[in-house]
Amino acid sequence: MDDICVSQLFMDSKSLISSEFPVLSLEDSGEKALRLMNEYRVFHLPLIQRDNYLALISEDDILDWDTPEEPLSLAEFLTFRPAVSEGSHPYEAVRIAKEFNLSVLPVVDKQNHFSGVITIDSLFSFLTDNNAIKSHGSILVFEMEQRNYSLSEIARICETNSVSILSLTVKNKDEQGMIWVTIKVNSNDIQALVSTFDRFNYTMTEVYSTSFTKEDVQQNYDMLMHYINL
Repeated sequence: MDDICVSQLFMDSKSLISSEFPVLSLEDSGEKALRLMNEYRVFHLPLIQRDNYLALISEDDILDWDTPEEPLSLAEFLTFRPAVSEGSHPYEAVRIAKEFNLSVLPVVDKQNHFSGVITIDSLFSFLTDNNAIKSHGSILVFEMEQRNYSLSEIARICETNSVSILSLTVKNKDEQGMIWVTIKVNSNDIQALVSTFDRFNYTMTEVYSTSFTKEDVQQNYDMLMHYINL
């Protein structure tokens, strides 16, 4: 296993915290919150009291507030508290940030003490620094019933074709039990691999080659965006 893979295995959400990021207090006004959001180009800021995480303040809440000149202690929208724990995997941070469409995500310890925030830029850097994305290879997308999904069989088919899996993701397609399985492999020569999957009756919906040439820059950028969004 190379150094990049090792570092990914031991990374947690705490390691993605952005240093010197502003926080709000109960004494701060909504107007001050808007100024800080504008300065740091975010749409959310955490509200903290004595190192305790109280709420995540959004720009929309303040804009809808009739008295933004008042201190935040008088606001009625202090109930939104999304957060991720320090020891959780960054994938959990990605999930929460996407679920609530956040520009920053607070990080807390086991006692709910505020540790810092993770920005969307930090999460994007984590995802794009992943070895599976950076490495050359190919991406294959399958459509199948969830009950037919077998990681061991997919891995065995790849291994018999002398191909290694760099990454594998599974995403629900519909409520009828259909899923998409996306794998990134370490080879651009995948004709035999595709034929083997076809022989085992796998329904392959998309295949992407990630050989990097000047002519393929836009194609590979689109492929990367598609891969991250799956």
